[in-house]
Amino acid sequence: MPSIKLKKKTQEYLAEKERSKQLSKEPEEEKETEIEKTKKKDVKPSPKKKEKPPVPEAEVPVILEKRKRTVPPGEQQLTDWFAEHVESREGASVSYQTLYEYFTDFCAQQNIPVTVDPSQFNRDVKDKFGKEFGIKESSPYKGLIREIKAKPKSTKPKAESLTMKMRDIVEEILKETGNPTNGVRFPNIKVATANKYPALQVDLQPHKLLQALERGVYYGRIELVKGTGKCGFYRIFGAEPREDIKEKEEKEKEKEKQKKEEKLQKKKERKESEKENKEGDEEPAKTEEETPKKKGTKRKIEEKGDDKKGDEKKGDVKKEDVKKEEEPQKKKKKKRHIKKPKWEKTDPHSNPEKIDDTFPLAFTYCSEPKEASFGKIRKYLVDNYPSVNAETRLKPAIEKGIEKGIWEQSSGNSVGQGSYRLLLDDFDPESSKTIDDMICQAIVASHEPKQSTVIRIKQYIMDYHPDFNIESRPHKFKTAMERALKNGVIRQITGIGMSGTFQLAKPFIPPPRTLAGVEDLTEEWIGDEGVSGENYVVRKTKSGRYAGIQA
Repeated sequence: MPSIKLKKKTQEYLAEKERSKQLSKEPEEEKETEIEKTKKKDVKPSPKKKEKPPVPEAEVPVILEKRKRTVPPGEQQLTDWFAEHVESREGASVSYQTLYEYFTDFCAQQNIPVTVDPSQFNRDVKDKFGKEFGIKESSPYKGLIREIKAKPKSTKPKAESLTMKMRDIVEEILKETGNPTNGVRFPNIKVATANKYPALQVDLQPHKLLQALERGVYYGRIELVKGTGKCGFYRIFGAEPREDIKEKEEKEKEKEKQKKEEKLQKKKERKESEKENKEGDEEPAKTEEETPKKKGTKRKIEEKGDDKKGDEKKGDVKKEDVKKEEEPQKKKKKKRHIKKPKWEKTDPHSNPEKIDDTFPLAFTYCSEPKEASFGKIRKYLVDNYPSVNAETRLKPAIEKGIEKGIWEQSSGNSVGQGSYRLLLDDFDPESSKTIDDMICQAIVASHEPKQSTVIRIKQYIMDYHPDFNIESRPHKFKTAMERALKNGVIRQITGIGMSGTFQLAKPFIPPPRTLAGVEDLTEEWIGDEGVSGENYVVRKTKSGRYAGIQA
C-alpha cells in the first residue's frame, strides 16, 4: 500500500514541474516576436527576381543512345577499297608499299585527296587483316600485285635442361663421373654434359660450361685440383669420391708403391753387382803391383818369365777360353766420344755437348709461322751481308719472290711496308748465293716470337742429333727442358708439364754461320747462369691470357 501512495505523489510532482516550465516559456516567445517585427520594419524590401517561364517537355532533347561517329570521307574510301580488293588468307602476304602505291593511284583516278599516311595505312591493314592476307580473286589487281609466301614460325626446342641452372648440371655430372680425388678433365665434363643435355649445345658453346666451373671455384663449391681453364681438373669441394673409384685409387696407389719398391731393389742389386765386378777386376792387379820386391829374387822372376813363355806356346787355347769367361764380367758402358771440327770448340747445330745447346736453333726452325717485317729483313742484310746493296735490291727481290711463291705479304699495302711470311717447306741455310736465299735466312732468323710444341722440338733433336738417343731415353730430354726452364732460357706459354707450348725467353737472331751450324752461339746470348739481356714481353693470346707478362 505505501508504495502505491509514493508513486502517485511523484507523478503529481512531475506534472506540476512541466506546467511551470510551459508558463515560463510563453513570455519569452512573445518578446522574440516583437524584436523580429522591429527589425523587419527597418530593413527595406528587396526587389523580387523575375522567374523564367518553365520549358515545355516537348522541347528538351532526350538522348537514349551513344552518338555515332561521323567517318571522314578519306577513311571511308579506304575501308571500301579494302572490302573490294583485300581479304585475309593463311600462308600469304603482300608488301605494304605496293598496296599503298595502288591505293594512291586509285585515289588519283577518282580525284579524291589522299588523307592517309603510309604509317597509318600499314596500321589499318594490320588491324583489319593481321600479317597474313592476299588479293581477292574478283579484284582487277589479282595478277598485278605479287603475293609472298609467309615464313613458317620457327619452333624453339623446349627442354627441361633449358630451365635448369648450370650450377646444378655441373654438380650432377661431377657426381655421376664419381668425383675422383685427382679431378675430372674439362673435355670429359663437356662430353658428358653434351650427351645428357644436348639442348644446351655445350659442344658448340663450351665457354658457358667454363664460366659455370670458374664461378663455382670462385664461390668455393668446386675445387680446381690442377691446371687452369680448359686444361684444368675439377671436382666437388669437400665431397668424397664414389666407392668403386675409391677402390681403384687405392689399387693404383698400391701398384705405384710396389713399382717403387721394385725399382729400389733393382738399383740395390745393380750397385752390389757393380761393386763385386770392380773388386774382382782390381784384386789381381793389386797383388802384382803391391808385392814387395826382395833382394836376390831376379833369377826366380826370370825363371817364371821363361815358364810363362812356354805356357803361352803350349796353352794358347786355354787363354782364349779364359778370355771368353772374363769378357761378360768386364763389360762397361762405352763413353760417347764426339769428334769436334778443327775450326771451332762446339757446334750447336751438328755436334752440341748438351741437349740444352740445341734449343735456340730448334725453336728457330720449328716455330710457325716464320714471319718478319721489312725493317728486320733489311737490318739483317745490312749487318750480315754488307756487300749487298739492300736499299736498291731488296724491294724488287721481294716483288719477284711474291710472284714465285717463295713468301707472301701478310700485312701492309705496299712492298716497302708490312711483314712477309715464308712459304717454303724445304730450306737450305748453308746456301747464300742469291738474294732470295739471303732473304729466306733473314726471315727465319729474325722472326719473333720463337715458340713451338714439345713434340716438334723432340722430333728435331731425334732427326738432327741422333747421338743423344732421346727415343730410348726420354727422361734426358725432360730433365733438359726442366733445366732450361729453371735457368730462364725458355718459358712455358700453355699446357701442363711437357704437354704444352714453349718459347724462347729472349729474342734470338742468329747470324748466317750460326744458322747453318758453322759457328757457336755467342756469349752475349747464353752465359754461365742462363739467359741475359732484355726481357721479352709475351704476345696476347686469343683468350686474353698472358698479356703483358715478362719473361
